[in-house]
Amino acid sequence: MESPSPDAPAGLHVRRDGPVLRLTLDRPERRNALNDAVLAGMVAVVREPGDARVIVLTGAGESVFCSGADLAQLAEDATGLERHEARSGLRDLVVAIRTCPLPVVARVQGLCLAGGVGLALGCDIVLASSAAQFGLPEVNVGLWPFMVSALLAAHVSPKVAAELMLSGRRISASEARDVGLVSRVLPTEDFDEEVESALAALAAAPPVAVRLGKAAFLRALETPLVPALDAMQAQLSLLATTADATEGITAFLQKRSPQWKGR
Repeated sequence: MESPSPDAPAGLHVRRDGPVLRLTLDRPERRNALNDAVLAGMVAVVREPGDARVIVLTGAGESVFCSGADLAQLAEDATGLERHEARSGLRDLVVAIRTCPLPVVARVQGLCLAGGVGLALGCDIVLASSAAQFGLPEVNVGLWPFMVSALLAAHVSPKVAAELMLSGRRISASEARDVGLVSRVLPTEDFDEEVESALAALAAAPPVAVRLGKAAFLRALETPLVPALDAMQAQLSLLATTADATEGITAFLQKRSPQWKGR
C-alpha cells in the first residue's frame, strides 16, 4: 500500500492501493459534508488517475457516507455570483467521473443524504451496506435538490423521484436498490470483504474494453435507439481490432487466464 497523497486537501484522503485508487471523505465534524476544497481535490484526482484501474469513493467512519453540501462554507459577505459559482463543484465532479476512463465506485457504508446522493449517483457503480440509508431532505430546510434531480431523473421513475424530493424521507438500502439508486446491497457484516472482492474484479477487467465500453454506454443513454445501435456496432468493430480482444478470445479458446496489455 502506498502512502496517502500529500497534495490532498484537508478532509480528503487519497491513497493508492495497488490498482485501486481510494478517495475518502474525512470530515467527521461536518458529517463528511462536501466543501469546495474537497470537491476540487476529488475532481483533480479523477481527472488524473495515473495508472490505477479502478477508483472508489467512500466516507470515513461507520455511520455517514456523505451528508451533502456544507451549508456553512460560504462567507456571509459572499456575492450572489460567488455563491452561484461555488455550487459548481458537484457538477464538475460528476462530469469528471463520466469522462474518466476507469470505473468509479461509490462505497456507501452509512447515511447518504442530499448532495451525497448526487455524489453516489454520479458514480458508475454504487455498493451499499445493508445498514445504509438514503434521503433528499433539502425541502425540510426550504431548499430543493436541483443538482441531484438531474441525476435522479436518469435513475428512477418520475413518480419515485418526485416523492423522494417532496417528502424528504429516508429510505433503506434495499429500497434504494429496488428503485434504481444502488447497484448492489451487501450485508453489513461482510461489507468490507465484499467491496474489496468487487474492486478486485473491476481492476482485473481489460482496460481498453472498460474505457471504450463505459464511454459508449453513457453516450447510448442519451441517444435514440437506432443511432445508438449503429454506434454500438461501430464500437464493437473498433474494439475487435485491439490486442486485448485478440488475447481475450485466444485465452478463452486455450482455457487460460488472459494477460491484458491495455492496447
